[in-house]
Amino acid sequence: MIFKYSISFYILFNFVFPHPVDDPAIWKHYYRGSYIVNEKHDYGLGGYFRVKRTTKYTFRDLRGYLHFIKDNSYKKIRYKSSNKFQEFDRLYNYSTISIDQNSKVGVNIRYHGNQGVGFFINDFNTGHINGEFALAYDISDYLNDSRKTSYVKSGIYWDQDFKDYEIKLELEHYYQITDLIDDINLSRIEFLFEVYFPLNDELEVILGYELEHFEYSDNKINSSVFLSIGYDDIFNIKKDKIWNIEG
Repeated sequence: MIFKYSISFYILFNFVFPHPVDDPAIWKHYYRGSYIVNEKHDYGLGGYFRVKRTTKYTFRDLRGYLHFIKDNSYKKIRYKSSNKFQEFDRLYNYSTISIDQNSKVGVNIRYHGNQGVGFFINDFNTGHINGEFALAYDISDYLNDSRKTSYVKSGIYWDQDFKDYEIKLELEHYYQITDLIDDINLSRIEFLFEVYFPLNDELEVILGYELEHFEYSDNKINSSVFLSIGYDDIFNIKKDKIWNIEG
C-alpha cells in the first residue's frame, strides 16, 4: 500500500512541476586505472569509465566498473537520470538502474533499480550538498529468480572543490521493507570517500575508500582502499537525441 501511494505521488508531482526542454548540454567523459587493496589485504587492479551529460536542469550519467582482486572479480554498469523542477530548481526527481556481478560475496547477476526525489541542501560555486530519498529494489539472482527485494533508500552526497584538491563523499542506506528471501536481510550501508589531486587540466591522482556494510549478514563488510590515475575531458556532441529524453 505504501509503495502504491508513493508511486502515485511521484507521478502527480512530475505532472504538476514539469521540466524545461530547451536546455544546452555539456558532455564530459572520464577514465581511471586503479590499484586496489581490500579489507583482507588482498590487492588487485581496477578500471572505470564514465560519460556524463549535464544541462542547467538535467543530468544523465553512465558508469562502468571492473575490478580484479586475487581470485575474485567485480563488474558493474550503472545509469542515472535526473531532472530539476522548473519552479523549484533545488528539487529534482531521478531514477537509477544498474547490473552488477561480485564473485566475492556470491552475487552472480544482480539487477537493481531505484526511483525517488532529491534536494540540494547547499549549492554554491565550488560544490554542493544534496540528499535523496527513494524506493529501491534488487533482483539478486536475475538469471534464475524473479523475486524482488524492496528497500527504502536514503542518501547524502557532498562534492567540494578546494584550492589544491577536491573531495567527494557519498553515504547511502538501504532499509529492506519486503519479506526476507531465504531468511536473509539485505539492509545495508554503502559509503564512498574520494580525494582528487589535479596534475593538470585533464589528469589527476585519486585516493579513495569504499565500504558496503550488510547489517544482518555473517559476511558483513566488503571494503577497499584504492589509488587511481584519472583522465577527464569535455567533448562536443551536437546531435544527442538518444540522451536528450526528458522525463
